[in-house]
Amino acid sequence: MDFTYINDFKELDQLAADLEQFGEEHEVHPAVVHTFNLCLDEVLTNIISYAYEVPSQHHIYLSLRLEDGEVEAIVRDHGKPFDPLHDAKEPDIDAPLEDRPIGGLGIFFCKKLMDHIAYSRVDDTNTFTLRKRNVPDLPEDDE
Repeated sequence: MDFTYINDFKELDQLAADLEQFGEEHEVHPAVVHTFNLCLDEVLTNIISYAYEVPSQHHIYLSLRLEDGEVEAIVRDHGKPFDPLHDAKEPDIDAPLEDRPIGGLGIFFCKKLMDHIAYSRVDDTNTFTLRKRNVPDLPEDDE
């Protein structure tokens, strides 16, 4: 399934609805849908907030598919180049809260929650790929 959004925070509600629809139509486990919603909300928020220097309408493209038991999301935009996997500063999660700068945790959590995450820039297009098995992460048994 393919979706197009504009760079407006109001689109995040539509993103959540589109993920729910995709999950229902493809029998994606609700916990996996929730994980994608968290990560894609973060990715689109970053694009909306930082990708465009000129405050005009731009498009953000999302492709979702389920193949071989794995959900894949590919986000494309024509904003300025930014590789969140290498350009974003790693957060110091051990620092006291009052010493931590704002930001940086979203991509950190995406890296932890997804099975695969990748970035590429071809011509004028940022491409961000996230993949996760269609099974929920279950808490480990402490017994």
